[in-house]
Amino acid sequence: MSCLFNVLVLSLLATVLPASAQMQSSYDAVNPIIGTSGDGNTFPGASLPFGMVQWSPDTGDNGWYFYNKKKIYGFGMTHLSGAGCPLYGDIPILPLTEDLSASPATAIDTYAQAFNHSHEEAHPGYYSVTLDNGIAVALTVTDRAGIARISFPQGKPARLLVNSGGSANSDVHVNTLPPVGREHDGNQIKIEGDNAITGSTTSGGFCGSPTRYTLYFAAKFEQPFQNFSTWNGDAIQKNQREASGKHTGAWLDFGNRNQVQLKIGISYVSEANALANLNKELPGWNFDDIRNHARDTWTKLLDQVEVEGGTPDQRTIFYTGLYHMLLAPNLFSDDNGDYTGFDWKVRSLAATKQKAQYANFSDWDIYRNTIQLQSLLVPARVGDMMQSLVNDAEQSGQLPRWPAANDVTYVMNGDSPAVLLSDAYAFGVHNFDAETALKYMIKAASEPGKGPHNGEERPYLDDYLKLGYVPIDKDPSAASRTLEYASDDFAIAQLARNLVDTASYEKFLKQSQNWKNLFDPETRWIRPKNSDGTWLQGFDADKSLPKRPNAPVSTDQNGFEEGNTYQYTFMIPFDYPELIKRIGGDSSTTPRLDKFFSKLICWGEPCFNMANEPDFVTPYAYVFAGEPWKTQSVVTRVEQQTFNTKSDGIPGNDDLGATSGVYVWNALGLYPGIPGIGGLLVGTPMFPSATVRFGDGRILAIHAEGTGPYVQQVLINGKENKTSWLSLSDLNKSTSKIEFKLSPQPNKQRGQPSAERPPSFTH
Repeated sequence: MSCLFNVLVLSLLATVLPASAQMQSSYDAVNPIIGTSGDGNTFPGASLPFGMVQWSPDTGDNGWYFYNKKKIYGFGMTHLSGAGCPLYGDIPILPLTEDLSASPATAIDTYAQAFNHSHEEAHPGYYSVTLDNGIAVALTVTDRAGIARISFPQGKPARLLVNSGGSANSDVHVNTLPPVGREHDGNQIKIEGDNAITGSTTSGGFCGSPTRYTLYFAAKFEQPFQNFSTWNGDAIQKNQREASGKHTGAWLDFGNRNQVQLKIGISYVSEANALANLNKELPGWNFDDIRNHARDTWTKLLDQVEVEGGTPDQRTIFYTGLYHMLLAPNLFSDDNGDYTGFDWKVRSLAATKQKAQYANFSDWDIYRNTIQLQSLLVPARVGDMMQSLVNDAEQSGQLPRWPAANDVTYVMNGDSPAVLLSDAYAFGVHNFDAETALKYMIKAASEPGKGPHNGEERPYLDDYLKLGYVPIDKDPSAASRTLEYASDDFAIAQLARNLVDTASYEKFLKQSQNWKNLFDPETRWIRPKNSDGTWLQGFDADKSLPKRPNAPVSTDQNGFEEGNTYQYTFMIPFDYPELIKRIGGDSSTTPRLDKFFSKLICWGEPCFNMANEPDFVTPYAYVFAGEPWKTQSVVTRVEQQTFNTKSDGIPGNDDLGATSGVYVWNALGLYPGIPGIGGLLVGTPMFPSATVRFGDGRILAIHAEGTGPYVQQVLINGKENKTSWLSLSDLNKSTSKIEFKLSPQPNKQRGQPSAERPPSFTH
């Protein structure tokens, strides 16, 4: 009787309690649709954490899913989450009922299938949609393979297009690239018997770079197909089993079947390895078992960060952000340890301690907040990621800047792989060859030289070393590049210090001070300089003038990449005390910041831009200026006004989780703002309670008492903290506790005295 009574009470409570009190699980709170419009560039499809496969719908022939589009062109096997340029979207598979009347290479628009979002469902590791023609598609995945369950309307023919030439950048001119690795250029497909296909595709060209990769695939079908054709360019090859060329694919006819199940494995090494990955990870045909495994995998990882309270929308944004932070970098090695290196040779991890090779590091983005959280949650995996970068350097001669697959794109300025490696080490990841990493970091910062595609890890290094800055008469991004190099040098110094290389620490700490060479004492802004030491003329910080000629973003100020001096001057978090001093002290700095935060998203104006990475840390400049209550106000505004639960809910490109990271960290009341330093700036928490379970077994418990965004007091392990700085060494207990006391009214005294400000990191 008591058991029955308890069940009835729980059922009644579930009926009468509001949704916020019932609280969705971490898994169910994730909405992968968030970010699929409004320049978020995320994808809604199925992937495991850091998986090789991201099986997702594409609403065009560019490998992207845009929420406002009305047709699906295929379900591609690979995707990048939130990047600013298209890539991947490989091997899109499209179910349909039509005959093959024209080659999809030239008439793919005629085959695209209409759909409605009301018939769409997306969760971590699972995606489904019922197309307007009644075809229902359900997808779920393992690390290197995926399984699809496709249901067709009664009495309609069941057919598939397998578009082996349908990658996002399938028109990339691979024949203009260096000859090494070109033996598999183009696309191939082969029909094996009546229930399998194999093939490969070569694509690349991320953000216009001369890059490429080759992906191999092997697919099996539970039901045999009855008829088939292939295409090559605009030619349809009826009943022919093979096609090889620039745009190839296969049409498969299964007759009047109500359901077709297929599974497909991929590899960047060979068709044989793709088949081996498939057989190892998907030996059977039980779709629901694979879906449940995907759910369990994601639940276990998401539950490492447990938040309580808050509104349903806050939980959705938070857990969706955490999910986006755990999608990349991506597995690049096969189950047997094989992978294709930067020298295009097949490598093996079999004799090493490294469990997997990883690819796709949007280093300029993720060094600011993403790699730090990953390092705390999954340190062993991050160690393999960092070792992957070291492997890339040993195979190519330099650390790759923004590597995609086994190639380097050189996207964005700065030498950001150096910061990634230093960040990971500072946040406790030591299972990689840090000494070799430091060697390549020092090489890039000291020795001008060229790598793959005749590119440079640090362009204009000669000038930077000679002048102490990059000159504007040679580089239109000179000022922002100089600031990035200064941050990179600071990160190198920190890794050198951690490895007890005192000489390198002192050298690069000094070199990190190069930002001062572009600080104009008259205007008190970062201002570009010419090679002869003269300042750029026509400079006006308040009007963002002069404009940068031929800039990718037309509103860019000359000397700055994707921004202006207002947005970049505060991108010196490792030396905020000195920056504030040079601006004129607190009394000059805080009014400038107040004006800066008058808007939260803007381009080409002297205001904060939540849509771009250089500004992510700037709210914490107030902490160094003695007004942490203004940091607390700004980060709360950012959370409330720039993120939402709709498809446009991410303010700008998510950039492999970096933009989401701003919300996630700030909601916890913390932010990893100093490159290469194992510590966190303290803000204000969103949730009454949060528990972070580190990968090494330690637990961080965060509790907030009271309402409102303003912090009255912070206790760390029972001891009051007034500095708004938390060293990771303070979290050395099995369970560490941070307690916030909050109020609707600011405490303008806390953190104001110089002794209550974060420490200096340059002295």
